[in-house]
Amino acid sequence: MRIFRRIFVAVTVLNLLFVTAAFIVKKITPQFGDEDSDSFSVLAAMNGLEFASRAESLTTGEATAFLGGIELDLSRAHITGEARLEVRAIMGGIDVAVPADWRVEMDARSFAGDVQNATDPDGVEDDAPVLIVTADAWFGGVLIRAKKVEPVS
Repeated sequence: MRIFRRIFVAVTVLNLLFVTAAFIVKKITPQFGDEDSDSFSVLAAMNGLEFASRAESLTTGEATAFLGGIELDLSRAHITGEARLEVRAIMGGIDVAVPADWRVEMDARSFAGDVQNATDPDGVEDDAPVLIVTADAWFGGVLIRAKKVEPVS
């Protein structure tokens, strides 16, 4: 019986630590921008988030998933030249969809996680818009994939 009590206390303390950490991350991480902004920062801490950008000239973006998940759709955004995107998945996951005609360049780091660029770098033009992605995955995952853009009618 004593072992069950210790396990219960340990799990309770661990949950309280996670909730406290999520609260702190929410307080210290800036969030700004909307779907039409050329610059944005989004956060999912112990929850899920869907964000779709329609920026006319996307320049920078940030996405942080802490014990949560983010679906980031950039397929309707436009880049003039190049743009930068920083993504961090800490015990969570981030799925980024980009137009198939963008070139994606990655700088990735992971610890007990995975960062994957599933776009086709050989399938884009030499003068294609460039998205430079800095990705960190700690016990989480980041996926960058191409999405075919349907014309808006």
